[in-house]
Amino acid sequence: MRPSFHVIIRLGLGLLAPGLTAGPMAAQATDTGTLLVRARDRDVGTETFSVTTTAKGIKLTSHVVYNGPRPAPELTASLDRASGEEFAFQLESRGAVSGRQTYAVQKRNRLTVRRVARGADQATELPGGATLIILADSVFAPYLQAAALATEAGSALTAVVLPEARRVVFTARRSPTATGSLIRLTGEVEAEIHLGTNGELLSISVPSLGLEAVRAPN
Repeated sequence: MRPSFHVIIRLGLGLLAPGLTAGPMAAQATDTGTLLVRARDRDVGTETFSVTTTAKGIKLTSHVVYNGPRPAPELTASLDRASGEEFAFQLESRGAVSGRQTYAVQKRNRLTVRRVARGADQATELPGGATLIILADSVFAPYLQAAALATEAGSALTAVVLPEARRVVFTARRSPTATGSLIRLTGEVEAEIHLGTNGELLSISVPSLGLEAVRAPN
């Protein structure tokens, strides 16, 4: 089973302006809750999250725990972004897997990913850009980055998925629903994000992982 995750994300409006100004997260708002992570209708974990958007950007925190063997693996991460050109991301895993750290730093449209494990240090350079987002495998709340950038016509986005630094391209489209809005991601990332009338996160499904995260009742 996938490890547990703790994610902290801060994104400046320089990155989010295309979707944030038009989407449900445009006004200052805070959404907190718990997602039930399911695999084929079987509960396999939980994710607690909090997302706050302001005129200066967005702050997102997430903590995911999957049911698995002992000792339970754990992963912590943080992302700070003040503009579309520069950000710093750190990912650390420990527990059942050997300890390792992954760093992703973007400066002037150049993304450098560095992976550090016991006795090994590897760096990779990738193209960056204002429409680049960072995702962590099996963590759901960071997909809200794509929701903020989605448009009705469709926005072409790129994601780098850590820790592998897998680069994928996809399109994010937003459409209204009776209960809020639906964001469909198509391409090398396939996912559906359901938001409520106030922009609150209701559910995220990622078929490639065979996982779905559904908001737990309050």
